[in-house]
Amino acid sequence: MILTLLFVPLLCFTQDQNEERPNYCDELPVTYEKVAFPRGGSSRQALPRFATAPTTEYKVQVAILRFTDPKDFPFHPKLVARYRPCEEVWVVESRESFTDKNDAKKLQAEMEKLGYRGAYITELVAYHGG
Repeated sequence: MILTLLFVPLLCFTQDQNEERPNYCDELPVTYEKVAFPRGGSSRQALPRFATAPTTEYKVQVAILRFTDPKDFPFHPKLVARYRPCEEVWVVESRESFTDKNDAKKLQAEMEKLGYRGAYITELVAYHGG
């Protein structure tokens, strides 16, 4: 009985998230020009292109939550939780991204001092210009 009470909310949480999964989670594109079939459709369209330049930026991640709602935890105000529907996880990371890796290292050190011992720096590609 107790296990049932604990398991049912967990099932409801994961099922709610699954309903929001984008179609590209199941039909991963092979290249930029190939995209997943739209829901209920069969034609493929290439992703749009823009006159932008890619630049490397950095974020600090402190946690990855599976089967846990980030609303249940009072994280630091410099952090945000972002849902990744294909992996079905919440990523808790810095609200800001940094073009200078040293700035990311400073935030990483600050987060570690506050108790986020697993804080680490991730690299992302941002697009500027146009």
